[in-house]
Amino acid sequence: MDREELDFWEAQTRCGEAVDLKLARDLPDDTPDYILKMMEDFEEEVSKFCFSGARGRVLDAGCGNGNLLLRTLGRDNAGVAGRPVLQMVGMDFSRNMLGRAAMRAADDHRAGFLRGSVTSLPFRDCSFDHVVSSGVLTCLPHTAAAIAALREFYRILKPEGTLVVDFFNQASHYTLVRKHIFKETIKPPEYMRPAEFYRSLEEAGFAAVSCRGFDFKPCQGYLFLSRWRGMIDPGHIQERLSSFLERRIEPGKGLNLLGYRIYVKCIRK
Repeated sequence: MDREELDFWEAQTRCGEAVDLKLARDLPDDTPDYILKMMEDFEEEVSKFCFSGARGRVLDAGCGNGNLLLRTLGRDNAGVAGRPVLQMVGMDFSRNMLGRAAMRAADDHRAGFLRGSVTSLPFRDCSFDHVVSSGVLTCLPHTAAAIAALREFYRILKPEGTLVVDFFNQASHYTLVRKHIFKETIKPPEYMRPAEFYRSLEEAGFAAVSCRGFDFKPCQGYLFLSRWRGMIDPGHIQERLSSFLERRIEPGKGLNLLGYRIYVKCIRK
């Protein structure tokens, strides 16, 4: 994470359970309830994809304020006979966000937290069964840092352990519009083409097994924040369309690669 990104998260002072979703998504306090519900659904679906099948020792590398981690612990049915208890470790570079996550999970003995960087993980080799890193590789300052993070994930995972990471799709329709029409700078590691991202995983020692695409909106970003939304999209049509597609496209299928944000699940070879 570069200094500007870190300073942003360290400076967040809003507090309380009611604002944690807004904080994680960098949303204003007056975000419409309908949009917040969609964001909650998004985080629930992401959490399910990222942590499905996870057992044993699990790392959330870049846990932020703990939204995905806490959703997973809430679903984990550790009381079923014969099923091992999930042991979750949340790690983040921001002391502020890490403190919030630890406070929210204070009563859950299955979760522990510590500060660290994905490019130099403070763990022993082969010490985790499952690693999730959501919204982290896209925040790293350069490609070398992203490669270093993937190598670190490989190092701490046990053989045939599972990794889930995400990227912003450089080949999505509105990324191409931003690049070729608005002349914005679109470059890795924040933006990558699917084939390029899959190749980086392969070179780091992983084999991709599934993917899940999100954000199929016709227009970029949060149109509901625009002062023109009342004229352009009064019924939140683009958010509704994206949500519909996310629910209908089966994980692992090729249409997922049309999404703006893509999560990839892979196995350590």
